[in-house]
Amino acid sequence: MKLLKFNFIALFIIAGLGLTSCSSDDDNSSTADDTYIRFTIDGTNYNFTNIATAQSLSITLNGNNGADFSDPGDTQISIWLPLALETGTFDVEEGFDSDYQVSFTSDPMGFDFDFANDGTITLTQTTGEYIEGTFTATITNDNSTTITLENGEFRGLTIE
Repeated sequence: MKLLKFNFIALFIIAGLGLTSCSSDDDNSSTADDTYIRFTIDGTNYNFTNIATAQSLSITLNGNNGADFSDPGDTQISIWLPLALETGTFDVEEGFDSDYQVSFTSDPMGFDFDFANDGTITLTQTTGEYIEGTFTATITNDNSTTITLENGEFRGLTIE
């Protein structure tokens, strides 16, 4: 009986060590330190890190200048992509139901979840651990103020 109990405990410890020593590269539920969305507006550089990746009817890469996703700050950007990703350059189309879209919110600039009405998204990597690419977007708010996001680049975690 003692031997059976010892074998069970030894097996439990070995299994536990095996599970804790292995890490999963597929765990995309948290953000990574090396994810980002960067762009320029009128010569001002924006650099959001620790990008959150979400998926439902589309994939969104979400960045903000706050402390974290629950404290988003006053400027936020989302890059919307279709579920079936492929590399290439795609036109941004205005509207919530577009496959490729950029949305932008900035209290100081007067933008409240406004969608781009023009631009492109180029996907350079769509498989593996990251989704990567570049983008440009022209966005007009309800007051007819227009901004252009230039030199955009992003790197977000994939969801598998």
